[in-house]
Amino acid sequence: MNNMFPHYNAHMNSPISYPGSRRETEIEYIFRVAREKEAVEKAERRKAKIASLKAALTALLHKVRFVRTPSLHSQLGH
Repeated sequence: MNNMFPHYNAHMNSPISYPGSRRETEIEYIFRVAREKEAVEKAERRKAKIASLKAALTALLHKVRFVRTPSLHSQLGH
């Protein structure tokens, strides 16, 4: 077992948890955090767009008086 401090320091502080990996620099960290934030915002925009499309489709179907066909289970009282 390697009890040297630098070995464990590199192991505990590395972004990838194995000895010998290099730590990310400050600028890499900043860019990674920015990419993650952008991905979260993109996912939120996508969810909002899907929700608005569903709402518009529901409103359109409601205007046309479209009614879902009841399932066999509900017709049989199950």
